[in-house]
Parts: sequence; C-alpha cells; structure tokens
Amino acid sequence: MKLLSLFLLSSFALLFCACNSIDKNGAEQSAQDSIKLQLITSAVDIMPIQVTPLPGNSHSMLITDQSGKIWMLNNDSVNKKPFLNLSTKLEQKVATGRAHSMFSIALHPDFAKNGKLYVCYNAPAKDTADDCMLLIAEFSTNGRKDEADLQSERRIFSFECKEVYDLAGQIAFGPDGYLYIAIGDHGSPAYVNRAEDLHVYNGKLLRINVNAAPYAIPNDNPFINRKDAKPEIYAYGFRRLWHFSFDPKTSALFGGDVGDINQEEIDSVEKGGNYGWPAMEGDSIYDTTTKVVHGLYAAPINTYSHKEGICVIGGDFYYGEGVPFLRNNYVFADLTGKLFSLSKNDAGKWVRATLKVANPSKETFLICNCNRGYDNELYLSGFYSSKAGVRGAIYKIVKG
Repeated sequence: MKLLSLFLLSSFALLFCACNSIDKNGAEQSAQDSIKLQLITSAVDIMPIQVTPLPGNSHSMLITDQSGKIWMLNNDSVNKKPFLNLSTKLEQKVATGRAHSMFSIALHPDFAKNGKLYVCYNAPAKDTADDCMLLIAEFSTNGRKDEADLQSERRIFSFECKEVYDLAGQIAFGPDGYLYIAIGDHGSPAYVNRAEDLHVYNGKLLRINVNAAPYAIPNDNPFINRKDAKPEIYAYGFRRLWHFSFDPKTSALFGGDVGDINQEEIDSVEKGGNYGWPAMEGDSIYDTTTKVVHGLYAAPINTYSHKEGICVIGGDFYYGEGVPFLRNNYVFADLTGKLFSLSKNDAGKWVRATLKVANPSKETFLICNCNRGYDNELYLSGFYSSKAGVRGAIYKIVKG
C-alpha cells in the first residue's frame, strides 16, 4: 500500500508538474453565501479522479480510480467488487513518461440499452518501442449493468508518443452523441508547438463517432476536408484540457486548460476554435517566437494567476436544488482545493467568485475533478496525502 500511495502521489505530481507557484496580481470576488463539503465516501484503497452517474438508477454512480479500477457507489456505499478492473491492462513498465493510469470514462448515450462504456488509459506500447500509448477502448456490461466484462474490450483509438503524463485528459459524449477526446500538448518544451500543428493530435480536442468500427469522422468536423489536418480535430491550441463539460441546457462546452508558469484558464470551446497555446497562456503572451498560424485565437472567458491557485481542474454547470445561490453558475476547482463559480453579469461578462467552504478540512483536500451527479448536484473527487499514505475521498457540495 505504501508503494502504491507513493506511486499515486508521484503520478499526480507529474501530471501537474509544469504548474509552478509564481504569483501574479489578480482580482477575484468572494461569494456572499457559503457551501459545505459533505463526505460521501472515504476509502484508503481508491484514488478517485471522476464520478459518473448511471442512467436510469437514481442512487448509483461510478467512481473512476486512477490505479485502473472502476467502482460502483450505491447509496453512498462503495461495492466491494470493482465494476471493472483493468489494472492488468495498464502499462507495467517502470520508465519515465509512463503514467500506469486510468484517466477517464464515458458512458454511451444509449448505455441504458446497450450497456457500453469507454475508458481512456495508459496501455502498453509495442515491446520494442520506447513509446507510451494512450488508448480509448469500449467495454460491455452484463445484463444487470452492474459489472463490465474485461474480455469484451474493443480498441477504438490509440496514440503513441514518448510520454503520457501531459497527454491524457477527459473523454465525454456531447449532446450530439459524438465522443470528445482531450489530448495534451505532450508537456515537454521540445513539443510545445504541436498544439498549433494540425498534423498531430497533441494539444487538441478531438471528436469521433464510435458507432462505427473502429470509429468514423463526423461529417461536420471543422477540418475534415483539409489534407493538412487530422480530421478528428474539433478544436486546438490547448496545453492540457484536463476536464470539460457540456451545459445540459444550452449545450455550451466549457473546459479548464492547465497553464504553465503564470495563468490558468477556463475556455468556452467552439468548433474549429484556436485557443492560442503556446503563443498565449491565459490572457498573456507566453511564447513570443510562436505565431498563431490559423487566424485569431479564442480568448478564455476567465483566467486566474498562480496567486489564486496552481492547476485548474475544470468543473460543471449547476442546475441543482440544494445550493440555490449557485444555480445557473459554472462551478470549477483548482487542484489545491480551492473552489470557484462563474456567472454572467448584466453586461454579459463571466465573473469569477471564490466559494467559501464553511467546514474546511484540517488537511488539504487535493481536488482531481468536479462532476454533476445523479441528483444534479456537484461531487468532488480527490485525495488527502500524509505520511500514512494517500486517502481518496468523494464529497458532495451542499449549502453552507
């Protein structure tokens, strides 16, 4: 357990290693009302990085564990047997750049009928290669949809490079039924310009149709007719789009793009958009030698300096009943445990507020994700780290 804890902690340190703590003046508001964090579950043997509600089941959610297991949460209790255990399918080689991790899952829009889910993880590359593989695979569940079949794996999309830490992000189905895939720029300064290069997947948000073998390109993808671009690309110019979400009312797509040395940003992502990395970091110039080659970049809707946090996690749109003052807001987190909300003012500008937690923990809760649950409320996945090891936890945001 001690070795596993050290591995998990080091993995997250590497996932966010490029986020330094350089201060920069930045204004922010404070929410007038407060929230509380209600503990849903705490288990020392899981490292939760995502919560996914099961359709058609009002009290069940899936917990994605970085170490390769998916757990079912029933009535706030974690089942003893994993919903899916693919830890044996993860990359096992101990070498720089390999994350040995599961990163994200997504349930098929017709999951209630077909029982299919999709998993993004670090799979072994070719035996003779020094590369790493980022793999997205499909799995099927049993008739009760309470367990997935490991042997049912169908590989959908794979991408090899020298390291995975700064590649992996989220996968999610959009309201159009297509699968969206966030891939980072690679993390190394030698590859930083790839985010602007349409020939490669680095620094992109992809969109594919998984209802074909192995997948198809949607006809309205923005670069489908360009010979100098990957047809899967939906938007580009990202450093690392760690978490994104769709507004269930407007279908707007918001995402948190992890910064490097100065700023973190929230983007409103649109089809064909260029979000400026590495020419821009947040609303500031990052690399003066890099030219944004495909026209004007799309500015972020909100940024904050490393005085307010160090690594944006992203979040979700809130339309629940439990915290009225957050309704119609976009709520998001920073790795450090800080929580924010975005709301539109009378001028139509998104304004950030810092959320006050009325029952703060004595330990620092490091937030890995903020997801909408089965009850339309928001849940935080993350962990505590101490000398005793890593302790995972799931919290629900409730009224203070």
